Formats: sequence, structure tokens, C-alpha cells
Amino acid sequence: MDEISTARLKLLPLTQAQLELCLSENPALEQQMGLAIANDFFTERVHRAIRLKVEKMRKADVSQHTWFTYWLIVLKNENIGAGMLGFKGYPNEEGSTEIGYGIDPAYQNKGYMSEAVRALVEWAFTHPFCQVITATEVENPASKRLLEKLGAHLVSQTEKSTSWEIRN
Repeated sequence: MDEISTARLKLLPLTQAQLELCLSENPALEQQMGLAIANDFFTERVHRAIRLKVEKMRKADVSQHTWFTYWLIVLKNENIGAGMLGFKGYPNEEGSTEIGYGIDPAYQNKGYMSEAVRALVEWAFTHPFCQVITATEVENPASKRLLEKLGAHLVSQTEKSTSWEIRN
């Protein structure tokens, strides 16, 4: 699978087996990947999301796994996995897919997530079949600012959350 590199980060797409290790044995994953992984990131909510990813990957064509997996955000200078991001599946008939992301609290507010999301969006748009990336049910103010910074457009809003899109 592809690896994406930015000035400060490496984005590594995790295999289905590596995602399964995230659920049970982080030390084994760390050893396999040759890096440390920030453990405060792996909340029950993140484990639930990883389980859903694994189920989707089991059903998806292996050639499309980069659209279903999480990409580990690795800080180059520390060689640590600080968070993850990924799409919720292969783009649909309209060329649209949804993005999700999260980072360990120790690495928030340092611009890492903006850098990672920008890089993954740019990667997605190198594929002609991907024309729109959405972010739905966005509740976190920092996430809203990130999307605004990336040029996303607000498409809907409720009392609790907002939905955004970035067009190619």
C-alpha cells in the first residue's frame, strides 16, 4: 500500500491484520512497525471505529483497502504514531467519500492533524474517481477550524453538529 510523506509526518496505511493488533496488542504492532504508538488515543470509541473498519475491509476488494483502512500518523522526528485518519470507504458513484480522523491529546493543537488531513485529501484527489470528500457529524470546534482552514464548505448544520465537503 501507499505511504504518504509530508514535512513532519508519514502516513502509513494499516493492513487489516495491523488494525486487528490495534484492538488487542499495541506492543506487537509497535514491534512490527518499528515505532512507538501513543496509547491515550485508543479509547473505546476508537476501538469501536477500528472494529467497523476491520468488518468493512473483510468485505472489500483488497485493491480498495487504502480507502477503507486507517492511516497511522507518524511524527518523523519522534518516530511515534500519534493518531489516525482515513476514509469510510471507496468513493461512491458521485465520486464522494467521507473522512474521519483523531489524534492523541498530547499531540493536539500542533498542526499535525491539519497537515495529515491535507495530505490525505491531496492523495485522494490524485484519483480521478474521487471528486468530493465529506466530513459529517462534526462536533469538535478544533475539527471545524481544521476543515475551514482546508477550504471545506459547510453544507449543513444542526444544534449539535455540522457537515462539510471539500471538492476537487
